[in-house]
Amino acid sequence: MDRLTTPELSRTEWAAVSVAFQDAAACGCAAVSVSARSSMLGRIADTLFGSRRLTPLADPRLEAIRQFVCTTRRQRKPAADLAPVLADHGFNPAQIEAIALLAI
Repeated sequence: MDRLTTPELSRTEWAAVSVAFQDAAACGCAAVSVSARSSMLGRIADTLFGSRRLTPLADPRLEAIRQFVCTTRRQRKPAADLAPVLADHGFNPAQIEAIALLAI
């Protein structure tokens, strides 16, 4: 009998999931774009309308978790297009599925 891979996450990875839940609760799960953040028009719009763009997490692995959770919560289904990004960062299928189930 094959043993299933345990969907374990580190304390830091769980913190990234928590940040994503907070972002989703605050309706702040818009895609973060470097060009949009740094453009003059983007800064003017933020100033006029009070928009706050999310700052990406410093660690790309943790930012991948945040984006996956936010997108999954927004769509109310697993963000299948972002699952390969998590896999590229070393997450196994059981971890990705566990994060998706928590985020729905």
